[in-house]
Amino acid sequence: MNRKIEISFVDEGVSAKAELLWDQAPRTSECIWNLLETPVENLGIHAMWTGREISFPIPHNRFPKDEGLHIPPENQTVIPIPGDLIWNGYFPYQWQGNPNPVYDFGIFYGRDSRLLLPVGWRPSNRFGTITENLEEFAAVCARCQSEGKKRIRLTRC
Repeated sequence: MNRKIEISFVDEGVSAKAELLWDQAPRTSECIWNLLETPVENLGIHAMWTGREISFPIPHNRFPKDEGLHIPPENQTVIPIPGDLIWNGYFPYQWQGNPNPVYDFGIFYGRDSRLLLPVGWRPSNRFGTITENLEEFAAVCARCQSEGKKRIRLTRC
């Protein structure tokens, strides 16, 4: 299957396209594809612990049956490379005492990143890779460190 998604910085007018890795992460790819039946928009936050990553939180109400929590380990990594898309789901109270599930769509844009959190290494599902416009997209990602959160939209291509 060759399905792509688009990740857009809304206000900057900069987008990247990513291919879902159906062969290596079929359940994660299916979950993300189903999620994007309608676009998702939220603020992307530059990661504090993992390096060159934009953490894009998916609102917990987008998974009415907690679908984002019930994905098996697939194509896991702890050392993502530029362009990797990573999925993590945390059960209620697992992430900083949040009473709701936490769903994190990680967008890695640069080298020397790792999935090492304050609670330790977090093997995570690598389900996609940016295949178009990574360089321009990464430049906006890097600006999130000094400029703060930026509005991001995820859509199917």
